[in-house]
Amino acid sequence: MSRSTDPRGQRARAAATGAGPGPQSAVRAGAGGVSRRGLLGLAGSAAALVSGCTALPSSGEVQESNVVVTDTNALIETAPGPVADASPEEIVRGFLRAVNAGFSDGFDTARQFLTGEAAEHWRPLEAVQVYSSSTEPQISVAADGSIMVSFGTLGRLSADGVFAPAVQDAIYETSFSLVALTAGQWRIAGLESGILLPFNRMSKNFAVHALHFLTRDHARFIPELRWYPRDPAGLARSLVAGLIAGPSAWLAPGTDALLPGGAALSGEGVVLQEDRALVLLNSQANPGDRDSRALVAAQIQQTLSQISGITRVEVRAGSVELGPAASLPSLSPDIGGVVGMVEGGVVRGTGTTRSTLATAQALGTTEAGSPVLAADGSVYVLSASSLLRLPQGSSAASVILSVGDPAAGAGGLKAPIADRHGWVWLLAEGQLAAVNASGQRVDPRASWFEGDSVEAFDLSVESERLAVRLASGAVVLAVVLRDGNGQPTGIGPGHDLPRAGGAGASGISWCTATSVGTLVQPEEADGLPEVRMVQAGGPVTTMIGVRSAHSVIADRSEEMILLNDDKGQTWQRRGATWRVLTDEVTDLSFPLP
Repeated sequence: MSRSTDPRGQRARAAATGAGPGPQSAVRAGAGGVSRRGLLGLAGSAAALVSGCTALPSSGEVQESNVVVTDTNALIETAPGPVADASPEEIVRGFLRAVNAGFSDGFDTARQFLTGEAAEHWRPLEAVQVYSSSTEPQISVAADGSIMVSFGTLGRLSADGVFAPAVQDAIYETSFSLVALTAGQWRIAGLESGILLPFNRMSKNFAVHALHFLTRDHARFIPELRWYPRDPAGLARSLVAGLIAGPSAWLAPGTDALLPGGAALSGEGVVLQEDRALVLLNSQANPGDRDSRALVAAQIQQTLSQISGITRVEVRAGSVELGPAASLPSLSPDIGGVVGMVEGGVVRGTGTTRSTLATAQALGTTEAGSPVLAADGSVYVLSASSLLRLPQGSSAASVILSVGDPAAGAGGLKAPIADRHGWVWLLAEGQLAAVNASGQRVDPRASWFEGDSVEAFDLSVESERLAVRLASGAVVLAVVLRDGNGQPTGIGPGHDLPRAGGAGASGISWCTATSVGTLVQPEEADGLPEVRMVQAGGPVTTMIGVRSAHSVIADRSEEMILLNDDKGQTWQRRGATWRVLTDEVTDLSFPLP
């Protein structure tokens, strides 16, 4: 049996593949799975493991050979096969060691620990259960004689390359049923398809890349991280196959691949020749018109160009050349500098050469704050409980949104964000709202935050994905649903964000096109806060912040991170050091392109 148990006692189960019981064994067919909801622990140690068990070395008896793999120059790892008269526990230990080295021999050695029927049905890459590299799985013998393996799980990597995080502090348990063969040698007869790997070995044997899908208006890319085996010949094929299969369910409502139903790879799929990748699709993959062909080619080119050495991509659908790829904006655009407040006015930049975007006189108040610059050049600010708009070239701002009692101050509104479609997003009395230049307001909703309030949010670099922090402590990603004119109509399904929620965490800001940052306050009174960057479907990285930092903002693309402290200073990280960027310009924000 295998299961992933979260700290609250919830369990998720999934079917296992196993052979029938042998005459001298106690066999229990496994059933189990991993909870997909919760926090990712890729950067930290896994939770408390089951006590009183035998520790399994995660690297013992796996040797590194000096035989060089033909295409990767990586050393071949080897592990011994079963030894004569090994006990059931030793067979399971040997199997797990052979699994760690299995990418060098196609898991042939690992199959030697299985019965013939189990080896035939076992599919090692159907799923990868991942545990922290700093911990070791534990082995114990169950009451029925089966061998139990347990560890603090970080998550599960599916066959399609999607990493799903486990609940923080979750314990994954799986059982192996063994039979004694006619010669008296124990072999594994019942086990789940898939393998168990420490995170460092997953990182060594799988490459993480982004699939690049199109936004609904076909104007930008939306990336999604996937993990595929580091097979030079197969990686490019896996990436294109991933594009054809489409995005994960939570992303799908906000994307459009333009690939018709029935599209598939053809023949060799992807042929690599020096710096050129030739992608062979079937005739059904031809989207028809020239513009659509160019957009399909753009997705494939943007995705394959991540592979080292590929500089040219050609795509064929049947006998049709799709032609040159469409040119779409970069996911790391030039945004032209931060926007902030100085002496009641709005400026761009923090140095002595900063430019003025709006004076206090034009805004009609000296108490404005939380400025944002829209794509059309308009400046938006909060004043008391109102949102003001100053069009580019205008001399006077106008109120386009007010909430609550004007005398109550700005507590009802929180810092706005202007998307590329002309809508300004903000929190209005704890709920997400969007307003356009003429003051039309919409209140996008989603079932996953009904009954909860929003504490913070941010929009991704292409304006189509929300990162939302709820009052309950959860952090969720979702796509923005829009009509044909770009007006928000709703919010798509929620996708829990790993390690970004929980006690002590505050704020949320996209740091890159695939990761968000949050500020985590220390548990100790004299400790330093931590900046935690969490990739959607990838690892977590952390860095020590600065004392008394209370909020974090980032540029959404290049991992430029700023911290604001209680003294009114804004800090920027340069190399390994935090330095004061400014103590004059306040309320800094990065505009969306």
